[in-house]
Amino acid sequence: MILLIIGEMDMLGIIIVIIVAFIWSIGEVNYSKISKKYNHTNVYLYTFLLRSIIYLGVVVFFKINMIGTFNINAFKAVLPIIFFDLFASLVVNVAEYNGKLSITSPIMASYPVVDIILGIVLLKEKTSLFDLILVLLISISIIFLAMNPTKDKKAPNPTKGIMFSVLYMLLVSFSSYFEKDAYQGIYTIFDLYYYKGIVYTLTSIFFFTNIMLSPIKIHKPTKDMIKGCGLIPIGNVAYSYALTLSNISIVAPISSLYTVITHYISRKYLKEKVSFKERIGIYIILISTIILIIHSLIGI
Repeated sequence: MILLIIGEMDMLGIIIVIIVAFIWSIGEVNYSKISKKYNHTNVYLYTFLLRSIIYLGVVVFFKINMIGTFNINAFKAVLPIIFFDLFASLVVNVAEYNGKLSITSPIMASYPVVDIILGIVLLKEKTSLFDLILVLLISISIIFLAMNPTKDKKAPNPTKGIMFSVLYMLLVSFSSYFEKDAYQGIYTIFDLYYYKGIVYTLTSIFFFTNIMLSPIKIHKPTKDMIKGCGLIPIGNVAYSYALTLSNISIVAPISSLYTVITHYISRKYLKEKVSFKERIGIYIILISTIILIIHSLIGI
């Protein structure tokens, strides 16, 4: 009966995006763990190495004819996306090292706030009063969390963690903005994965060289390292596939639930201490972000 209502392809897309939510959550929890356990340069090395392998692997599997080619116009089109994404990958490590994942994750996932602001400022889009109230609630909650940090041995500088989470949120928003613009032309997700793979390969070589020329020791890849650096890009690829099977108005709201899963897992797995005040701020951000995504996509 459910299949008749939403369709088999939509159902498959929903199942995939639910799996993606868990993949992202497990990846984010493990990434937070390794950001506090290993040298940052090692984390960056494996982050970009695994991403390059995964993204180029997708291209080899689906668009083998792209390998060895170089379209300067396509590269220019996706370069801003790669730049913001690369910078965000560096920033997230600082955020998760200094802060608590149960707080940084909801803030980083609230990038729709910036999307709305960018739409108003750059595209002159009209926004409902309801959306503006949600944006205000999220913004106030972030400021409240930054001004009321709770001491925790696992979070050396919670305020810095929140500040870098906000920076990450901004970078992801700009990346999404340029990605939407690129896809309006002749370019596809495979162009993005191909050139991301090339840039990330060069970036991983840079960090490997940096380790070799410094006193830093290179760590052998551990299970935590592989899960933390590899699961998120795998989730990204699966999410892109889910979008081909189902409407974004169905997929995006479900995927946003990963922050709720991450919050729960981080408190249980990482044993982070969260005060009652912090919980209030976190729940306001989580609920407001999910409502904002649903409202912006399907106009509830």
